[in-house]
Amino acid sequence: MDAKDYTKKAIEAYNAHRYKDAEILFKKAIEFEPNYAEGYANLGALYAKFKMYDKAIELYKHSIKLKPTYAGAWTNIGNALNKTKKHEEAVFCHQRAIALSPNEANHYSNCASAYKNLGRFNLAEKYYKKAIELNPNHINAHFDLSTVLLQTSKYEEGWEEYEWRFKKDEMKNHLIKYKEIFNKPRYDGRDLKNNESVLVHAEQGFGDAFMVARYLYDLKQKGAKVILYLRDGMAELFETMECVDEVYVRDKSKLPSYDFQISFMSLPIIFDKSLKNITKHYPYFKIDEKYPLPKNDKLKIGIVWGASNTGESYADKVFDIRYFTKLAKHKDVEVYSLQVGEDSKDIQKYALENDITDFSGVLDNFYTTAKIINSLDLVITSDTSVAHLAGGMGKLVWILLQRVPDWRWGVYGEKSVWYPSAKLFWQYSLGDFDSVFKQVYDEMQNQYGIKVIDDRSFW
Repeated sequence: MDAKDYTKKAIEAYNAHRYKDAEILFKKAIEFEPNYAEGYANLGALYAKFKMYDKAIELYKHSIKLKPTYAGAWTNIGNALNKTKKHEEAVFCHQRAIALSPNEANHYSNCASAYKNLGRFNLAEKYYKKAIELNPNHINAHFDLSTVLLQTSKYEEGWEEYEWRFKKDEMKNHLIKYKEIFNKPRYDGRDLKNNESVLVHAEQGFGDAFMVARYLYDLKQKGAKVILYLRDGMAELFETMECVDEVYVRDKSKLPSYDFQISFMSLPIIFDKSLKNITKHYPYFKIDEKYPLPKNDKLKIGIVWGASNTGESYADKVFDIRYFTKLAKHKDVEVYSLQVGEDSKDIQKYALENDITDFSGVLDNFYTTAKIINSLDLVITSDTSVAHLAGGMGKLVWILLQRVPDWRWGVYGEKSVWYPSAKLFWQYSLGDFDSVFKQVYDEMQNQYGIKVIDDRSFW
């Protein structure tokens, strides 16, 4: 066997998800032929898959040293650098790949992603579109282009491109698992008669469904019997909406009968493609019930500092609970944690049990969260589902954002197109939540006369 034979077997093992075997075989290919540039790049790609980016980068560098004209290694190292937040270096590497192989769509799409992470949206759009020009069926380029277009307020084109999400690899398991849903025709905006029903199903995160729930009222006005098929924890909240007729919990309830289906995140393209009527039904979560809190004159603030840790952007969205320490200890403030999951344990980790009321033990569904929010004066949160819930309720919410946040928050400014009740606070530079909290506590003093910090330190 030679290096290419080992490589062939390694790729077969990789495709069969036998990754340890693939690693051994890729290493054997390199041992057999130490100057085999492709071998180092292949092994690097394997490590990159498992987010071992430093090891991957070293292997890509060695591959390029052996073969400086290897465009694939250049774009691969660019991708790894992009994942490690070295976006400027990533752009350089992708540009080298483009120069070496100017007709390869992937190189342009990868370069666009690096530009996007730098907040250079015009260049990102240009390069995604070049990738699509070279390969009209480039799924990731289409979808990633949609996020740039939506972020820069090019809504009509953006929503069209956003529909490409159903073709992404990440959606395959969902489409297979819930294939029965898609057997019925997709709702296209038509007027409905004779109590025709539309199943609206959640295919993404909690916050996504909360954000576009406003359009369920438009669906009802079309004459639909509105049926929801939701992730667990959402039903009690959505049952409060007058426009909703039936609610079922995904994986717990049998799929009901219905005439049409549509996913939550496809509602905007049907009802408000240009986002001109985004506040037509605002606020749309109308919760009357409140959670009993102590009766006093203290400012009651709910906080969230973590986020769902299933996505790659988790580390960029979250911040240290200790930023809230001095606020929680302020004599005129009561702080309530709306954080769930592993991050909620930070209260005990930093011995803040006497300063922050931890509601994680009672937050069994989002209706409970909504009741608590209804009893608060303010919510301060990371970019997570609670931001969308409070925003959808029309409650005062301060949302703390990374330097280049998710597409729905736009490019800059303190106003949210989605939530008039929200105020946005942005990092000045990548990863800098110090600057965010300085803004937050300046605003706290301006709005409420509460001075939190004197020495500009937070804990």
